[in-house]
Amino acid sequence: MTKLKKECQKYLPGVLFEESLEKYSTFRIGGKADFFYKLKSNKEFPSIIKFCINENLPFFIFGAGSNILFSDKGFRGLVIKIETEKLEFTGTNIKADAGVLVSKLIKESVAKGLSGLEKWVGLPGTVGGAVRGNAGCNGLETRDILIGATILDPKTGSIQQAKNAYFHYDYRYSKLKRTGEIVLDATFKLEKRKFSAQKQKQIMDEIRKFRQEKQPFGSTTGSFFKNPSPDTPAGMLIDQAGLKGKTIGKAKISEKHANFFLNNGGASYKDILKLAKLAKRQVKAKFGVILEEEVQILSEKGPITLAV
Repeated sequence: MTKLKKECQKYLPGVLFEESLEKYSTFRIGGKADFFYKLKSNKEFPSIIKFCINENLPFFIFGAGSNILFSDKGFRGLVIKIETEKLEFTGTNIKADAGVLVSKLIKESVAKGLSGLEKWVGLPGTVGGAVRGNAGCNGLETRDILIGATILDPKTGSIQQAKNAYFHYDYRYSKLKRTGEIVLDATFKLEKRKFSAQKQKQIMDEIRKFRQEKQPFGSTTGSFFKNPSPDTPAGMLIDQAGLKGKTIGKAKISEKHANFFLNNGGASYKDILKLAKLAKRQVKAKFGVILEEEVQILSEKGPITLAV
């Protein structure tokens, strides 16, 4: 066993070696990470970051894996999966760890007689991912309900409380995408339900039905590209570029929604990348619009963006 492996075992009890990333992504694509760790407590985070810095060990952090494409070559470093799950209510405020699934956030708030998250029904991912990427759907974005969050600076290991304005929110963007700061937990402002529980259930059932009608099932990350504008959906541009149903290898652009890329069983990292690059080229050539990825793409050395 190498010295680094021994050090990892010492400072990260339960660390996994050569762990396949495929099962941790909704794309069902990914090779082996050198080191893989499931984080259960926020208290561990500063020491883990310090360990990685001291050992010059590259690291990558993710949550539910619903918005990421892993490389078939895996990752040369430590992959940390956030699985923190603490959730607490104070009046109409709900504080949740970064690892809490959005679906759980909705379920628990409904059980407490609170409203404000109905539009997020069916939204995948975790609280941490939502805060980092200003996730949203049906007209409700994270910035609309976030009070603040606890964040960790990976360069220094310092922790601070950040209010909503700190994140410089924009469409599917926060400054954390630039700074690399890590969400530990977040607090959201909801409200007491002003209508019946039956009415709330009806609203959520209708949203579920709409999503089922408009979006495909299967191994996908949902929307691959950001919408260039509210009036110009990426899916519409890809469709009008003649790519709906296009297949490369075992990867396919959905015939139901052209901004959904599917792993039809055995698709490779390169299959998805080729399809995404084709979509970017065709849309730019036809409309002069450069699509920007919403999905995080992780090469074996770190995150990348696609050239046109």
